[in-house]
Amino acid sequence: MRRILIVDDELFILNGLSGIIKEADYADLEVCKASSADEAIEWLHRATIDIVLTDICMPGMDGIELQRHIIRQWPRCKVIFLTGHDEFTYIKEAIHHRAVDYILKTEGDEAVLGAIRRALSELDSEMEREAQVEQAQSRLQIALPSLQNEFLTELLQGELPKGRPMQEQFDALNLQLTDSRPVLLLLARVDEWLAYGTADKALLLFAVQNIADEYLNDAVATQSFVYEKTRIACLIQPMGELQGEEEFPRLIRFVHGTAERIQQTCNELLKLKVSFAASSAFCTWSLVSGQHDALRRAMRRSFGAGYELLLTEQSAEELIDNAPVEWQMKRVCKLTDELGLLLESGQREVFRHKLAELMNVELLIGDADLRLAAACRLLSMFMTFLANEGLLKPLLGSANMDSLLKLETHISWEQTMLLFAELGETVFMRKESISKQYGKSLVHRLRQYIDANLSGDLSVIRLGEVVSLNASYLSRLYKQLTGESLSDTIMSTRLSAANRKLRETDDKVQDIAAQVGFESAAYFNRFFKKASGLTPQEYREQARI
Repeated sequence: MRRILIVDDELFILNGLSGIIKEADYADLEVCKASSADEAIEWLHRATIDIVLTDICMPGMDGIELQRHIIRQWPRCKVIFLTGHDEFTYIKEAIHHRAVDYILKTEGDEAVLGAIRRALSELDSEMEREAQVEQAQSRLQIALPSLQNEFLTELLQGELPKGRPMQEQFDALNLQLTDSRPVLLLLARVDEWLAYGTADKALLLFAVQNIADEYLNDAVATQSFVYEKTRIACLIQPMGELQGEEEFPRLIRFVHGTAERIQQTCNELLKLKVSFAASSAFCTWSLVSGQHDALRRAMRRSFGAGYELLLTEQSAEELIDNAPVEWQMKRVCKLTDELGLLLESGQREVFRHKLAELMNVELLIGDADLRLAAACRLLSMFMTFLANEGLLKPLLGSANMDSLLKLETHISWEQTMLLFAELGETVFMRKESISKQYGKSLVHRLRQYIDANLSGDLSVIRLGEVVSLNASYLSRLYKQLTGESLSDTIMSTRLSAANRKLRETDDKVQDIAAQVGFESAAYFNRFFKKASGLTPQEYREQARI
């Protein structure tokens, strides 16, 4: 989804432009409106904005000054100036600050639509899949050395460098980090791999990392690295001289908003679903491990809520003589860890397959001690997961849980694994039930809000704020739950309300258009006729015959 913000202090022009752009029906383009530069800045703080179409001469802050704010907050945003001033000084200043187009109001609607098409095309061309994969292949060849990865992983685990100043160790490992600046942590997780092999996964992880670096390095200094096979950590610091602590909220908004753009690019170019957990505040290096633990908890608790999430910490809360035994236990540990991740991510079928694989580990079948160790590890994984999900207490009284807690030695390995399989099925069914209840409640709340606010702000951003969800994720989730888009629901609700008012009241057509949320009577007339085959007045006359 892309967003365009229209800024003009003349309400007639603002609503007219909004109607023209909506009628042009650009794919996945949400239209937002602001009647002043100050209101536009509020939008910049609320959501990621891709294109701004703005007047230059406005009371208070003019368009040129607004452009500086736009580029500072969203460096990749494309700015289009629509003005009545054909003066070289305005054009020069606009181009100097990277305006994508400069259109005179006398040039007409097609010039505006053409400028928007060019801006969208420019946004798309900035990230092409072939270029990203090519860069990823190159980056894979010169991947960060193992010492670099190990050092950064230790930082996340709270093991601060000893013996030498931290900055010296950063410099020695060629890390783009500064020990005297605060740091913000961003974690990325690939939600779904489909059928990729190990080499493909490594390449695609580096592609995700490269996309993240490309976007983030527009406004912050970033050091990213891959860890735990499917995760990427980004250590983010302010760039250049800080103007004071008031800079931090702007940078945090940039990081959180940019994570949404990274998700979209990964989905469009790499066909990967990626979730993010981002800290909500900068901290000192001594507190990074605490940030990491909080974000890990947020990610863990989010499993089952869907893919492509954007979270904060607040969202929640070798062959030797005895090698066969050692190797098999390593395999058991690996399978158990994988089962835990599959439980968290709700991958039921793959969980069943992996559990069957664990049941058939050859050495376990003939070694009671190893079986007991494997069962204890699996039980520990389940208990930890159930406690984190709030499911431990409800399941403690179940018969199979009681048997597992006793770990009776007289039952067979197959019976033990069957108990775990049944427990897994119970967990999946409970999570599905909770997810369905949440989905029904979410749809009901949204539709109630839409019904009550037809003439108000029904942008996806506002609806996301109402239900405390990221706007892009909300759009996908709503369509998944209902089979139709939010915009279709809004327009059908507006049409239904308009039909009722035309039948039951004597209000003027232009008044009804405003009451149900249309920018102008002309737009309402065109939409109504396209939807019903009649003009509003014709519909009213037929309804009253």
